[in-house]
Amino acid sequence: MSKHAQGKRSLIYGGGTGIGLACAEALARAGSAVFISGRREAVLKEATAGLAKIAKAAYAAGDATSVADVQRVTAAAADFMGGIDTIVVSAGAAGRTPIHDTDPDEFQRIMDNNLRPLFLAVRFAIAHLLTAETGSVIAISSVYGLVGARERVAYCGAKAGVNGMVKSMALDLADKGIRVNAICPGFIETPLSIEVAKLEPDPDAALRAKRLMHAIPRAGRLDEVGTLAVYLASDQSAFMTGQAIAIDGGYSSR
Repeated sequence: MSKHAQGKRSLIYGGGTGIGLACAEALARAGSAVFISGRREAVLKEATAGLAKIAKAAYAAGDATSVADVQRVTAAAADFMGGIDTIVVSAGAAGRTPIHDTDPDEFQRIMDNNLRPLFLAVRFAIAHLLTAETGSVIAISSVYGLVGARERVAYCGAKAGVNGMVKSMALDLADKGIRVNAICPGFIETPLSIEVAKLEPDPDAALRAKRLMHAIPRAGRLDEVGTLAVYLASDQSAFMTGQAIAIDGGYSSR
């Protein structure tokens, strides 16, 4: 990968596994220092060991919905990297939530775990972004923030909210050199998605259905999302802000 993120300083929430880790790896390979966070310290430690073979890397465990934790992680990241100019927010939660029987607490859990991390991450890093005088915030949203899905009222609502927050923050920050965009993946085959499929009566059929839901009949790859994150972090996307970009094999075009 070309060094399009050379000299960047990237803080990645949810960076220990899945899409967050893929973004961290892609940014590291493109020349960025990386600092990852998540709830599980053992997972973060292992991920950082791999990242450190590529670029300057460190971690701090924390809950991305907690004000105190996000403040602490932000300070640690800025201290380690000498500032912050790129933020990737890949923290979130999902679950089955049909409107007719979903417990309100489950609805609130999904809303909080998708909306609060983005708000808190930017709110408490804004001083660092402004000091850098250039920056990129990248929210990992979902194709289900662009289209509806049965029995996903909370997740669809939360990810649509993420996309709305991105547009609002983009306008707040556009004249200050900071861009804000969302990546909206379709089904990306991650270790977690495979584990979830194993809970289905027919795991192979469940995975096959997920892969074939796209017009391009396959699952998306982690490296494809990582490549898009590098583009959004880089100066190549300097005229792009406030966008919710589908990387979904054409699913949202149907």
